[in-house]
Amino acid sequence: MPASACFWSVARLPSFAASAVSRFRQRRNGELMFDRVTPSRIGIVKGTSVWASWPVVPRAAWLVSIFSCGTVLSVILQRYLLEPTQTAQHIVEFHVGEAFGVAASLSLVLANPRRSVSLTRADVAILVLSPLMWFVPEQHGIYLATTLAGIWFCLARRSDRQLVSLGQIWLALSIYELWGKLLFKLCYQMIEAVEVSLIYRIGRFFYDGLGVDGPRLHVRGDWSIVLLEGCSSFHNLSLTVLVWLSILKIANRSCDVAAFRALGVSAGLVIAINIARILAMLPSREAFLFWHDGAGSSLVALASVAAAIVPILLHVERRACELNRQN
Repeated sequence: MPASACFWSVARLPSFAASAVSRFRQRRNGELMFDRVTPSRIGIVKGTSVWASWPVVPRAAWLVSIFSCGTVLSVILQRYLLEPTQTAQHIVEFHVGEAFGVAASLSLVLANPRRSVSLTRADVAILVLSPLMWFVPEQHGIYLATTLAGIWFCLARRSDRQLVSLGQIWLALSIYELWGKLLFKLCYQMIEAVEVSLIYRIGRFFYDGLGVDGPRLHVRGDWSIVLLEGCSSFHNLSLTVLVWLSILKIANRSCDVAAFRALGVSAGLVIAINIARILAMLPSREAFLFWHDGAGSSLVALASVAAAIVPILLHVERRACELNRQN
């Protein structure tokens, strides 16, 4: 870099620092717009096309992105600190849901650089105060932060479609990680009875001697399995809803009838996969260990994730092809 350019850059630093203090601008509707900052505006490499071509990202978008990523990272950190023994099934299920939630949030604020994220003072306060929940000493309790922010954006910012979509993603994450689990514990007896009855009705087509005694299933007298909370397909259904909503938001598609039909297909496949897994554990102890703790549990987790992704992905691609033909 020439000496004159270096001197120009250094001379620009005080004025840039002063302007950064008053970066907020008041809009007509009372909202605060965060100015966009790029390396070319800072003046360090003035006239250089490489730096000037960097994407322009509003500061509000960074605030939203830090909140989304920080919440998930806090959960993952606590998960590995408090639960050092992570099974492959848990890693696949939890990380996939969180990855889709974060990807959808980042897509909403960063995918369209022409549209800036507008935040009011109250929005900023919510995004600054909610991360206090990151210090809750329980990994699922951390999602109180996304619950608070999601409810606020869905109710207080109903006129802003972008912020409402963000709120919906955060609420879906909260339901999957926190509120769905609490609801399941409260309604466990009823959900268990329905699932055991469904498994028994389907299992009779495969096992002639299938018997049921409460939550216990058996096909022979010396071996039986008990359906506990972790055997339910309820958690995978909440994951399916989260993945479904995330893909729709990433693709910028509405929740129409065809989208709900794809969700129904995914839900049916997830339930069928879980029932097949439970029935496969019935014959022997070896089969139980394979499908419950061994490689079979990982295969089931991957199959459930694929069942959640593929139908809605096909719907999005089909809709995109229809729009291209119309154009």
